[in-house]
Amino acid sequence: MEHLAKSDIDLKDVLLAGFRRSNDVMFYCDPNGIILNINDSFTARYGYTREEAIGRTPAMLRSRHSTDELYKRMWRSILDPQKGYWRGELINKAKDGREVPLILTITAVRNEEGAILGYISNGVDLSEQKSLQERLAQSEALATIGEMAAVVAHEIRNPLGSIVMAAQQLTDEALSREDKDTVTRVLRLESKRLNEALGNFLAYARPRPLTLGQNDLNALLTEVAQMAFGNKDLAGGARLALACDAGLDGFPFDADQIRQVVWNIILNAIQVLSGKGTATVRSGKTRGAAWFAISDTGPGIPESIRHDLFKPFRTTKQQGTGLGLAIAERIVKAHGGRVDVETRLGHGTTFTVTLPRIED
Repeated sequence: MEHLAKSDIDLKDVLLAGFRRSNDVMFYCDPNGIILNINDSFTARYGYTREEAIGRTPAMLRSRHSTDELYKRMWRSILDPQKGYWRGELINKAKDGREVPLILTITAVRNEEGAILGYISNGVDLSEQKSLQERLAQSEALATIGEMAAVVAHEIRNPLGSIVMAAQQLTDEALSREDKDTVTRVLRLESKRLNEALGNFLAYARPRPLTLGQNDLNALLTEVAQMAFGNKDLAGGARLALACDAGLDGFPFDADQIRQVVWNIILNAIQVLSGKGTATVRSGKTRGAAWFAISDTGPGIPESIRHDLFKPFRTTKQQGTGLGLAIAERIVKAHGGRVDVETRLGHGTTFTVTLPRIED
């Protein structure tokens, strides 16, 4: 018995020493959530002394990033007898106002009867990892800016040069009426091309926040598809087939931004069809999601460029910024959705967009 008692004491000493000296940020609370003890890492990361922290609640660490809904989910998980803990990424606030990102685990400690004795919190500081990620993102952004500058110079210089030449020709009084009409058409087309290029650059460089509203996806698909294929200068002899699911009810999404996604993918399909073949627009729903698919009967996408489909400034066309699909994917991801691609050489390509929707 004496040996067991001594072992228990030794174990408690070891656990307490491990708690105090752990590199992880640790503290424990009583059943009412009052902090009873903190370790040295807690003081180092948050700046609170033991005297300042003990007797208070962890709410002292709450930052602007922690929503009421997050805390409700957290406590549902902790108080659930079948689970008894919560683990997730969280941003807390230090005494001096610094934000401290962590992977946090909070565990409910229960006795044999299942009654809660208290809570233990264990946090792994992610500040260094976040800093490295930010520096990497900055490096990638600088590389992207370099690519963008080259593409911008090319895409703006060409139509701008045509506009300048056309404007000079219009000042020639000897120009015939027919030639003036031709020059005016060039001005209109090149101005439109320039405006579209600038619009794409702005959409990629400065994405807008989502404005969600209850919208009809089928109506949006039909409107954009018919507008695109109704323009014979754009679609040529390519045909459109619509097969939208009549049972797909409205659900929240940003109509303006999803309209841009649909337009970019349909425009891509029209361009690969080169005036012949068919594009099919379909829609449907699954549990918790809605989807639409745009298929073409074009040549398919070569294996060599498939991995670059959604990368900005990657294009095989003589004209174009290579931003259409990159912008589309970004918008869909902002909605919490995804874009999938199926393609076979000689048999065409299908882009399928899946968006989350609230169940009826």
